[in-house]
Amino acid sequence: MTFSHSYKLGLLAAVLILVTAGCQSASKATSRPLTELPVMVSDPNFPLVQLPADFQSRRSTRRVVLGPGDSVKLLDAAGPGCVRHFWVTAKNPERLGIEITCDHADRPQVSMSLHQFFGVLLDKPAYQVDSGPIKVLPETGFNCYFPIPFAESCEIVLRNRSRANVDIWAMANWHRYGPAAPLTPLRLHACYTQQDPGEPLGSMRLGSAGGRGFVAGLFLAIRKEDERDVIWHTGGDTWLIDGETRPHVLRGIGTEDVFGHAFGVHRNMNPWLGGAHVVGKGPTTTEVVAYRFFGIDSVSFDSSYVLRMGTRANPSESVVYDYRAVGSSPPDVMTPRQWTLSGPFELNDETFATDELPAEVLDPSVMSWRFGNRQMPRVRTSPEHTWVDFARWYRFNRKGNGGTQPHNCAAYAATTISAEHAHKTTLRLSFDDRMMIWLNGERVAALSHPDGFDTAAVPIRLRPGENTLVIRLSNQDNIAWRCWAFSCVIQGEQD
Repeated sequence: MTFSHSYKLGLLAAVLILVTAGCQSASKATSRPLTELPVMVSDPNFPLVQLPADFQSRRSTRRVVLGPGDSVKLLDAAGPGCVRHFWVTAKNPERLGIEITCDHADRPQVSMSLHQFFGVLLDKPAYQVDSGPIKVLPETGFNCYFPIPFAESCEIVLRNRSRANVDIWAMANWHRYGPAAPLTPLRLHACYTQQDPGEPLGSMRLGSAGGRGFVAGLFLAIRKEDERDVIWHTGGDTWLIDGETRPHVLRGIGTEDVFGHAFGVHRNMNPWLGGAHVVGKGPTTTEVVAYRFFGIDSVSFDSSYVLRMGTRANPSESVVYDYRAVGSSPPDVMTPRQWTLSGPFELNDETFATDELPAEVLDPSVMSWRFGNRQMPRVRTSPEHTWVDFARWYRFNRKGNGGTQPHNCAAYAATTISAEHAHKTTLRLSFDDRMMIWLNGERVAALSHPDGFDTAAVPIRLRPGENTLVIRLSNQDNIAWRCWAFSCVIQGEQD
């Protein structure tokens, strides 16, 4: 059973245990106290995080004046335990950094400014955020309700990054468990990313990780400087998940859609999604900070994930929060280390059915192609966790959420596979729409997944030395909304 399946089933098991324990206690006059019951409870915001119900409530309180460059440990706790809530207020909180390190890790799982961790972005003074796990209350009441489990230790450090003193008041509430208490292997991580300016018609990697876990939520901030279209017409989000094990994808249409809004991001907040900071309205919006926390809709991954968002030439920032199992890592798989992308090319049934591999695809002197209203370059790129995403590089310069996403077209990806001797192997290819594969100039497969993303196995025979592999992938409308990515894994030698 995979990690993600076990944790999803664990939520149901936790509920059944609690119900059973309640029935037993009601039927027995001499039932044990609740704190002695060996039960687990699920976090109300993120049910995949399950924690012991038997605990001692602890608190760490700090009132300090930090000099320039000084730091204070808001929490320095020995485990096992879990931070359930911490609160910070300060004069000039924008001067503070925060670091969270669990279980004596070599580097903090969280390291960024206090404002960034709490979703106060675009260099703005603190504004109100009213979500389930993150609450910023007037005027500078920073409250975190992310569960932060730890087995051995947890340090939450506040650091003065400025050249002036900072007055700080802070408290951390945490649960301490017994030494034999079962504890989740999940640990909180947060990643801050910035592009200034953003790629005019590209994408921004918001988050990426290897191992097992789930994505809990994100903030995204954009300041409009690109006047060619409205602020959120960027092509939406692309999730490339479990490329090493069970490849699958999630695709969105527009940026505002990711955050549950319609026809723009509006100043509106609830526990799961909202617009925390919005300047302007509708097409006139010039600044936006939106958030989404997934809760029961958390995005789980067994081996890895990559999250990208389409961009225009606008300064953009993001914070992504995920949980990862201690010691987990993606399995070691064989995948080409570099690809050369060519195209796009107009697509129709006749041209896609041809076996002929265009000579210019393998001709290094051809550096670009005219497609639509742009000159598209030849691209050399490394895969992200086995994934190659054409839409990261090839975009239209058109208005609208769908206007930047090419469709009814195809592009090529070429690579080399080295072999010490001749042998058979299998390509595991995951994609949607239509794919054609050439090995050393000969067509070896023509595949079609018209109903959405799926995986196919293609047997091939490698010759000694360098082997040239070329893949042609179409991009058409289907339920994956013009997802134009594939995962490629080479499954070792076979008899």
